[in-house]
Amino acid sequence: MTGRRALAAVSLGLIGVAGASPAAAHGIGGRTDLPLPAWQLAWAAGFAVASSFVALGVFWAEPRLEQAAEGKVLLSVRGRVGQSLLVVTRLIGLVLFAVLLWSAWWGHPNGAVNIAGPALLIWFWVGLQMVSFVFGDVWRLFNPYLAVAAVVDRIHRRRVGPDGDTSQADHRSLWPAAVAIFAYLWFELAYHSPDSPRAIGVFLTGYSLVMVGGVLRYGSVWVDRADGFAVLFTKLATIAPLYVDPAGNLRVRTPLAGLSRLRDVAGLVPFVLVVLGSTTFDGFTRSSLWLQVSGNATGWQRTVTFTIGLLVVVGLVAMVYSVAISVMASITGDRASELSRLFGPTLVPIAAAYAVAHYFSLLVLDGQQVIARLSDPAGRGSDWFGTVDYTIDWTLVSPGLIAWVQTLAIAVGHVLAVAAAHDLAIARYRHDVAVRSQYPMLAVMILYTVLGLFLLLGA
Repeated sequence: MTGRRALAAVSLGLIGVAGASPAAAHGIGGRTDLPLPAWQLAWAAGFAVASSFVALGVFWAEPRLEQAAEGKVLLSVRGRVGQSLLVVTRLIGLVLFAVLLWSAWWGHPNGAVNIAGPALLIWFWVGLQMVSFVFGDVWRLFNPYLAVAAVVDRIHRRRVGPDGDTSQADHRSLWPAAVAIFAYLWFELAYHSPDSPRAIGVFLTGYSLVMVGGVLRYGSVWVDRADGFAVLFTKLATIAPLYVDPAGNLRVRTPLAGLSRLRDVAGLVPFVLVVLGSTTFDGFTRSSLWLQVSGNATGWQRTVTFTIGLLVVVGLVAMVYSVAISVMASITGDRASELSRLFGPTLVPIAAAYAVAHYFSLLVLDGQQVIARLSDPAGRGSDWFGTVDYTIDWTLVSPGLIAWVQTLAIAVGHVLAVAAAHDLAIARYRHDVAVRSQYPMLAVMILYTVLGLFLLLGA
């Protein structure tokens, strides 16, 4: 099958949502001002996913992603120039992190004037997710923990000498990263005051102590296995068209192709399910059902209630995936644990889609707070860049545009997940077995699509 026909197979799946009106998602500070019958949008998106599966079964008869993962070289970033640029970006990352930590600990305790909240919860968490699946693993250039790790690795190499063993323990499990990202998600979604500068300072300090301590013990490999943010951005970057290969070449490839090169690492599937489940929970907390459950709980009572809810929703998402994998195993005759690890990465496009659907309006609108607070990060009355009086332009994007972006994100994300799973299946099984094996995953994708859209509508 040609690349054009493969593209057509995915495009057919999107036709189903073309006739549906959009609906706005909501994240922290999101918008819910575009009412639409939930069943109408859910039907359209579910049809998009189902029709894409049919089209892929007809037109996508051979695996394509692995072949396209290599891509073409755009330019080389090796040598002294590349290393010098990396040093500069890492220094920038360290400075920005220091400013954030300083503002959180010693800035004004009111989150309404301190830069810590919007910098961490909006621009870092939301913005870098979107940057990662569009432009690649940009965060790796600025990660302050990798800057510290580079110094530690260099000291270690000097200590052991040129003939010594310079290898550090390579703990391949991503379970530490799964725990780390859950800790952040608990802080953001369950803790009763996540925008408090002092609370952010405590979280970042504790997180950094764990990261730096691990780096001192294991070197840079600890960041790759335990830094939940770095792992998330790296996994999202596998669906981006740009990446830097091990030789230092900037390459361009077919979007989504990098998923075929995600290694089978313990903890990867739990990591993805934690991210998916937490975003699902974030949407669920805006529903009328959750408002009835949580009532008017505040303070630590709210924290306990939201913690239980977060655990339950993450568990339900994991259970649905496990059931689908078990049914798939009964069809193919493989072990469920093996299939779970193999097909877990195909959920990454859904994680990217949920990030856009839930937080696009938050980034574009509420994210403008950073413009004013850059001039006064600590909230102490400074005006470094003359922007302290900047006010949010709520008309920067229209509600209609926000709604279309969010709705199409859900549809496209699930269609891409179906395509990735299909490509992996036909690389492993005969075509007829591959198609049948994907029925359970198709059901999961449709379920995630419908559920996600219902939550966007606050149903």
